[in-house]
Amino acid sequence: MSITLSLAEARRLAIASQGFGGRPAKPTLDHVRKLANTIHAFQIDSVNVLARAHYVPAFARLGPYKTSIIDTLAYQRRELFEYWGHAACLLPVSLYPIVRYRMRGDEAREYMQTERGAGLARAYADVAERGPLTAAELTEPGQRAGKWWGWGDGKARLEYLYDAGLVAIAGRRGFERMYDSTERVIPRSALEAPAPPRDEAKKQLICLGAAAYGVGTLKDVVNYFNVDDWRDRLPAGPWWERNGERRSKSVAKRLVAELVEEGRLLPASVEGWSEPAYLAPGARVPPKVDARALVAPFDSLVWERDRIDRLFGMKYSIEIYTPEAKRVYGYYVFPFLLGDTLVGRCDLKADRQRKVLMVRTAHLEPGQNAVRVARALADELELVRTWLELDRIEVGRRGKLAASLRKAVR
Repeated sequence: MSITLSLAEARRLAIASQGFGGRPAKPTLDHVRKLANTIHAFQIDSVNVLARAHYVPAFARLGPYKTSIIDTLAYQRRELFEYWGHAACLLPVSLYPIVRYRMRGDEAREYMQTERGAGLARAYADVAERGPLTAAELTEPGQRAGKWWGWGDGKARLEYLYDAGLVAIAGRRGFERMYDSTERVIPRSALEAPAPPRDEAKKQLICLGAAAYGVGTLKDVVNYFNVDDWRDRLPAGPWWERNGERRSKSVAKRLVAELVEEGRLLPASVEGWSEPAYLAPGARVPPKVDARALVAPFDSLVWERDRIDRLFGMKYSIEIYTPEAKRVYGYYVFPFLLGDTLVGRCDLKADRQRKVLMVRTAHLEPGQNAVRVARALADELELVRTWLELDRIEVGRRGKLAASLRKAVR
């Protein structure tokens, strides 16, 4: 029997499942830990226009917190680890056994025994002997080239070893990864925990994605951890050795069908959605959601752009790679969540030299009241300013919300 949700119910369930709602008076490490175990992933990205991507989701849900808490959980307490989740992410270490199917460590060890794998074996031995170290600190770092984001041979080898689970990220120097032997980074309890078979591991990730999203289509719940995407279906061997081999066929539809049959996912229909949806057993729609947050472009709430349109009626995309003249909303645009919907969006930048929080554009969503939205957004921007230790807020003139926001900020 399929569960039926109104669009408003689906929105409330989605927002609550993502950890939005009431904020603690003073966010602590325990709050951040609980959030990490609720949404399962903080995406990492090199863009640092406002703040590093992996720091912002906790602020959006908890308010001003010490970003050092994330670093403590990841690189001191080892409760979070870096690996491929939705993309490059910080994941709770409890997920380590589940994502091991992606690592192919035995395959990498076999390759290192071959003549062609000798360079990889030397890099692995170098890390084992001298780690943690950056790619530049390898004994054989290699020259930077145009291929693979300008990686040299050393960086490419370390990244392959990281993908294979033979090295792990011990910390960061600035934003540069520091690689070390996995045994020195990942807690023994996680290393020794039995890894589920490949299909079962994928199923567990799909279930976690469904619970974190609240409700979603097959594409939504599968893509939360990018289960069975191109990376999961790559042929064997390092990328520099592949000669046009085809990826394996997707099994996502079969896995979701089996999860429904097993009672681990519940079928649902959502008002206005053309595709079937799925819920985690035990999902409960809250009667009300009292949320207020600026949602970063790499926040898990907005990973699936089609879903944002279906839930909130917002056509959202990241325009970082769009030529400036063709951008509609701006370079690094944050949707603004108020109550149970997205009511506006603004292009934010922290000008650290001038100590100014720049609101370069401010756009109002159709049907929203500019004065109401501006007042709430001004309060949230003030929290951002305080969190980032900036001196003032500067609002530009682009967008239908800009004039009202300037008044509210003043």
